[in-house]
Amino acid sequence: MWNDSSAGGAALTVPPEVSVILPFYEGSAWLARAVESVRSQQGVGWELLVVDDGSPESPEPILARFRDRRILSRRISHAGKGAALNCGIRHARAPAVCFLDQDDIMLSGRLVRQLEALAQEPGLDGVYSDYERRWDDGRPIDRFISRQVTPGEALRLTAAGCGPVTMQTLLLRKRCIEALGGFSEAPELSGLDDLEFFVRLFLGGVRLRYVPGTVQVWVRHERNFSRSAAFQEARRHWLRRLEELAARHPGLRRERGAFAFHARLMRGIHGLEQRRPQEAVGEFLHAVRARPLRWEGHYLLLKAVVLALGPARRRRKTPAALPPVP
Repeated sequence: MWNDSSAGGAALTVPPEVSVILPFYEGSAWLARAVESVRSQQGVGWELLVVDDGSPESPEPILARFRDRRILSRRISHAGKGAALNCGIRHARAPAVCFLDQDDIMLSGRLVRQLEALAQEPGLDGVYSDYERRWDDGRPIDRFISRQVTPGEALRLTAAGCGPVTMQTLLLRKRCIEALGGFSEAPELSGLDDLEFFVRLFLGGVRLRYVPGTVQVWVRHERNFSRSAAFQEARRHWLRRLEELAARHPGLRRERGAFAFHARLMRGIHGLEQRRPQEAVGEFLHAVRARPLRWEGHYLLLKAVVLALGPARRRRKTPAALPPVP
């Protein structure tokens, strides 16, 4: 049963136009800001479904402060982001669904702008837009401007690590998500469940429209899951899942090399950042084998080899200790 954050009142009976799904896990530091960014949306009927993925810290005390009957919450046993998203989708009352991470910010006017674009073309499955990145203190990092692409182009660009469609800006008809079977709930893919979903989405020939304009903020901080070792481990499991998908979808086979190159490259870069050049060497070797003509793979492989050999070279150059003076 969904909890109503309005301190005892029943949930609204009028169906919303869009359901915003927010998966929560140990995100109390950012949750109030994220919720307030949804409440700032004007001119559209929305509901916010906060799915607590078995977090040790409950979101309920924060949600109760808002006393807003449009905010609902539900707790599930800890099963990963994919399971939390699917729970929200199952219970979404609106025909359109979008997503908000617990530490991100939805910009004013997003929902009304995207819903208007969706309504103009009944044959569309969804829309997407632009987003920006900021540090947690509000300082800007950069902005990602997308463009209109076909499903085939979207798949190719996503394989290269520069996907034009992101979870930060995507708004989909609920029926489209249900037709795909929702998100993967494999715990080993946690963090890359959106990538796996996008691959199936593009392979299915989804009809998306690009709506220009920045609609959401991706916030960078020290606890971003994408900076963790667990996320890098998920990349390895993703490559196995990729092979399973390619076996069933011939259209994916020519992109396998690009997906493998990017995943191995990022794992190698993480190894360098963690000062483990020996591990990075192996990842960059895999990257070079996947895409022999990509210069950055060879450059990073050489860099990792030099760093890995550094300690051995320094040991060889260290002079032997002199005998004590009598």
